[in-house]
Amino acid sequence: MSNLSTTEKIRLYKSFFPGLDNVYGTYDPDTGNVRQAKEPVTDEVILAHLKGIQPYGVYLLTGDKTKALAVDFDEDELALPIAFVAGAKRFGMFSYIERSKSKGFHVWLFFEEPVEAKKARTVARKILADMGKPNTEIFPKQDCLNNLSYGNFINAPLFGKLVPKGRTVFVEPGEPVKVCEDQWELLQRVQRIPAIRLDAIIQSCNLELNNTEPTPKEPEQAVQDTPEHSFGLPPCIRRILSEGVTFDQRICTFRLAINLKKAGLPLDLTIVTLTAWARKNKPKDGKRIITDQEIESQAQFAYQRDYRGCGCEEAVIASFCDNNCHLASRKNGG
Repeated sequence: MSNLSTTEKIRLYKSFFPGLDNVYGTYDPDTGNVRQAKEPVTDEVILAHLKGIQPYGVYLLTGDKTKALAVDFDEDELALPIAFVAGAKRFGMFSYIERSKSKGFHVWLFFEEPVEAKKARTVARKILADMGKPNTEIFPKQDCLNNLSYGNFINAPLFGKLVPKGRTVFVEPGEPVKVCEDQWELLQRVQRIPAIRLDAIIQSCNLELNNTEPTPKEPEQAVQDTPEHSFGLPPCIRRILSEGVTFDQRICTFRLAINLKKAGLPLDLTIVTLTAWARKNKPKDGKRIITDQEIESQAQFAYQRDYRGCGCEEAVIASFCDNNCHLASRKNGG
């Protein structure tokens, strides 16, 4: 367990969540009313946040630079942040999942030094586009402040009042269904991203640095047009992961594992995702929920060969079929 002093914790915390030092966001923990505090971000402000007295919302963007980036998944579906972590890892970047204050997750990327926000946002948007989630919010929301005074704040992790409830906390990188027991030890071993890594990704993927300003959120329709081998999961698979099933659990586990493999998740994270998913199942006729051992076996089997099909022919998958899915139209001869 970490034995850092209070002063050391504040210093460590500020190194990960720096931003504008003359303003911060906050909210009333009882009413949820949000306000802006136009006052210096002092050690006392950070300490009040960590103790659960007054929340701290950080304005990450300073000029056109940022030292951290957060992706805000407002759905309570762990598969989404896990997919982003896997996408970042494919580009040689480590990222960290935080359970946000009410529902959903934040995924944080931390940089060795302040980087151009436009470059960081461009790379994050590339990963989200590959996932079929292009409209997901990214903080900072702007490439630079320009005529803006502050930009937008994001609620920072480790608000003391919510930490005991398992919110605003980081999960274990290798086991995302579990909250990390020692948040300070996790921060001490975080692997930050060098600026040169962003440059390499942008160059290798031929990414344009234009038009990265945020656009209004729209219904997620891009999934039906994403390639089968991108991070975009078919609508039926997303529904199954969200709702659970009532029959054919082993068949479903196998098909889910195939889709998560195609989405780029490594085997260990797929097993973690499916283990959490199984708790949502409500088997009929008094049957039991599939065991962790059975999940691991089905996932390993799915990863042994290069299976291509999404499982549309299986009754359990077909029961979640969405007529708007490009796979469904293909199956029906459309």
